[in-house]
Amino acid sequence: MTAGQDAAALYFGTRDELIELVTDLDDSQLASTVPMSPQWSVADTVAHVCGINADVVNQRFEGFGSDEWTAYQVETRRGMSMAAVCEEWLSYTGPLTEHIEGDPFFGVRLTGDLIIHLQDVQHGLGLDINQSHPAALVGADRYVPHLQDRVLERMGFGVAVELTDGAAYPAPDAADGQSLALRATAYDFLRSVTGRRSRRQVENLEWTGDPTAVLDQAWAAYGDLRTEDVSA
Repeated sequence: MTAGQDAAALYFGTRDELIELVTDLDDSQLASTVPMSPQWSVADTVAHVCGINADVVNQRFEGFGSDEWTAYQVETRRGMSMAAVCEEWLSYTGPLTEHIEGDPFFGVRLTGDLIIHLQDVQHGLGLDINQSHPAALVGADRYVPHLQDRVLERMGFGVAVELTDGAAYPAPDAADGQSLALRATAYDFLRSVTGRRSRRQVENLEWTGDPTAVLDQAWAAYGDLRTEDVSA
């Protein structure tokens, strides 16, 4: 099995988990707010992750990742039944598999995004979250290098990250030799670096060194950290 097939299998397995979850929800649950994603409903969140597939397959990359790009994914599926959105999402399996096999790291990016939204939906619905989900390790493999690059570019020093349930990422070489280290589970790292935790919660992770400057200037991948603690 190739790396691309591994990435595709994990992505589609995570997709199927979310589809199974939402298929059993009633209309009020589908309309309930997912506070972390970003104040979308459950139905909106599924429309977004389905829409990513549609945009990849149809090569609609203008504005990739922007608020306008994601809003389009949600709005174009407004009024569709959840069954129809899930059916559309499943229809992209073949072409998306080919895309991931040609670019395995794209599968890593898709899986990292999807596990965050799956856990957002579970949190919004008050459901248990599998904090040891294998997709969280894949998501961290996307976000750790991006964090290290941001800190090195903006601040000129390296951050080492050790995932207690996964890989260790040494600090990149820095001209002044300064470095910072973080030790966390993949789940805690992902929830923190993608803005799903408060600043206090991130400060209370296991740091070696003072993270204040990094949290001020280079931490969050998407906007500011939250001001109130989050339970998931």
